[in-house]
Parts: sequence; C-alpha cells; structure tokens
Amino acid sequence: MGQAVPLHLSPVLIRAAIWSLIGMIYAPLYLVLAELLAPALGDYAGVAAAAAAGGIGAAFYGARQLALTASLIGTGCGIVAMAMTGPHVAPWALSLAAAVLSIAVGFLVRFPHRCTADVGVKVLAGLGTGAASAALLLVAEQALGVQLPVPAVLAFLVSVTGVLYVSVLVVRPVRMGGRGRFCDLSEGLVIGVIAIVAANGLAAFAGIFAVGDPGALTSVLLRVTEQLPAALLAAMFAGAVAGGLLELFEFDWVDRV
Repeated sequence: MGQAVPLHLSPVLIRAAIWSLIGMIYAPLYLVLAELLAPALGDYAGVAAAAAAGGIGAAFYGARQLALTASLIGTGCGIVAMAMTGPHVAPWALSLAAAVLSIAVGFLVRFPHRCTADVGVKVLAGLGTGAASAALLLVAEQALGVQLPVPAVLAFLVSVTGVLYVSVLVVRPVRMGGRGRFCDLSEGLVIGVIAIVAANGLAAFAGIFAVGDPGALTSVLLRVTEQLPAALLAAMFAGAVAGGLLELFEFDWVDRV
C-alpha cells in the first residue's frame, strides 16, 4: 500500500499547517487590538496592533510549550473569575490575577530549553517585524493612496511578518550553555502577556451571551465580527502559502528558529 502523502511533501504540509495556525491566532488579535487602540493612536493603531500580534505569534511559533502554558493559565483565570463574578468581570482584576500567576510560573517552572530558547529575543523580533510590516502598509496608504481591504491586509501582514521574522532570527547568535541570566523573568513576562490576552479574550467572548450592556472589550469584539471570517481565511491561507513555499524551496533556516 502506497503512502497517502509523498515523503518529500510531508514537511511542506506540516510547515504550511503550522503557519496557517499562526495566521489563525494573528488575525483576531490584530483586528481587536487595532479597533481597541484606534481612539488613542489613530492611524498608528494598526502598527501597534501588528507589533503585538507579531510578538504573540512569535511566542506560539518559537516557544510553543510556553505559549500553550500561558493560554492555559489565561483560560483558567478567566473561567474561575467568571464563575465567581459573572461574565462582566473587571478587566484590570482579571489581568492582575493572570499576570501574578504567570510571573510565578515563569520563576517556578523549568521549561525544556529547546522549547523556550531565546524567547525574549524571539518575541522582540516578532514585535519589530510586525510593526515594520504594518508600517509599510501605512506608508503605502498615506503616500501612495493604496488602501487594501481587511482580508488583503491580514494576508500581507501574516506572510510578510513571518518571512521577516525567520529571516531576522537566523542571524542571531546562538546561546551556548543553556539558560541565560534573565530567562525566568523573560519567560514570566511572555507568559503574563499571553495569559492576560487569553483571559480577557475569553471574558469578552462570554460577554456576548451575557444579559445587559456589553463591556468595553465585548463591544470591540462585536464591532469586528463581520470582518473576522474573511480575515481569518485570508490570514490562514497566506500563512500556509508562505510557510509551505519556504519549506518547498528548502530554506532550511526556517527550522532553526
């Protein structure tokens, strides 16, 4: 009986699937953050949102165990808080609980170094490449009048940020000898940010089904609901194509980040 998928195509499909999942994480983060930050930052809200989404996406791509642990902490905090106070839990209280627990986990839990190596550098690279990708779109819009629809924006950001991210990280110096001096702190901070996002995201989603006026985060989520399906599909497709092509043309440095 022959193989269902040719052996040389299996890494391509796996890489495409991973990058597609990153796109699935990136799209709702970007849309909600851009909408949330727009009143304060105006045209630069997209740059800030892309930076934050890029940093969190980098954690899921380059430090998966840490990011999944953070998601579990955030989800657990959200569930416990809503069980105690209802879906209208105060965001500051939820964020504080998730942050404190995350910092403690960062100092008490020893993640395998291969799963969290240089997590601080990776997140900073995600922040920088996300901001740079969004800045290109902002320049194109303001200088050339090019205004892309939301799905095209997400497709561009996911693919370009991903390619820039792996390109930047491949030239970083490789740390020898295991954990660095500030690993506990950097891991705790990254866990904290992701846990806060997960906890408040869960509470915002639960607020859709609650009785009464929606909270601030739920209102933001409701405003991007119509854009989300197409944005998700575009981000997942663009991520899959970018990741699959890098693997297909054997850019082996994709595996070293």
